[in-house]
Amino acid sequence: MATKKSQPQTNDTAQASDQQGASSELDTLRQIVFGAAKADLEHRLTLIEQHMQANFQQVEQAMLENVKELQTSLSESFDRLTTHISSVDKHFEDKTAELQSSTEKLSSELEMSDTNGRQETDELHTRLDKEVAMLTAKYDARFTEALARLDQVTKELSSTKTDRKTLAKLLATMAINLETDEE
Repeated sequence: MATKKSQPQTNDTAQASDQQGASSELDTLRQIVFGAAKADLEHRLTLIEQHMQANFQQVEQAMLENVKELQTSLSESFDRLTTHISSVDKHFEDKTAELQSSTEKLSSELEMSDTNGRQETDELHTRLDKEVAMLTAKYDARFTEALARLDQVTKELSSTKTDRKTLAKLLATMAINLETDEE
């Protein structure tokens, strides 16, 4: 039994060595016939591979630089935009505060003006009432005085019996005096 097991192993080994020999002969023949062309083709493939690697590295480097420039540009644009927005926002807040301040100031001034106007109107009414009362009192006093004089002159005329011409002149003079007193 032991001999049976070793026989298949030797057959496999023999076949493998026969295949190796045939393969090596085939490789030698290929080398002779296609050796220079194969070496040239392999050399060209190596050059193409190196050239492609160099181009890929250049393209990759260029893309990395473009991406970096784009990121820098975007960052700078974002910063400028943020600064501009902040500036506009600050300007808007300042203008809003200024308008609020102006509105409050105008409201306060309007209220003060309204109060002052009412006070001045009240004072003017009071003053006018006082002046009207004073003028009325003065006019009443003068009117009373004029009536008293007229009564006195009438009594004098009645008692002295002066003529009518003198009486007319006296009344005209009194009328003139009254007119100048009223003015």
